[in-house]
Amino acid sequence: MLDKSDKGIIFQDIDNQIVHVADAAFYGKQVFPKNLVQILNDNFNMSGFPIDDPQFRKDILELLGKYEVAAKQKTRKKSVELDPDFGKIV
Repeated sequence: MLDKSDKGIIFQDIDNQIVHVADAAFYGKQVFPKNLVQILNDNFNMSGFPIDDPQFRKDILELLGKYEVAAKQKTRKKSVELDPDFGKIV
């Protein structure tokens, strides 16, 4: 298993088969660290985002939904048309 690891991290493909990173790159497979869920939990908890809390995940999904709606409704900037005679001394 050590020959299938990269700096101590063991990678798996979508079928939970251990895959070396070079093999995954050659065959165009997506790989994930074996303990991906634990890594994500640790990183988010250190940042103050407890993603293992169901209520927090619900609130985040609701917030992201509101963001998507706001981004779609965002008005496009209209170009400003200036009067060609503005600023001329008469």
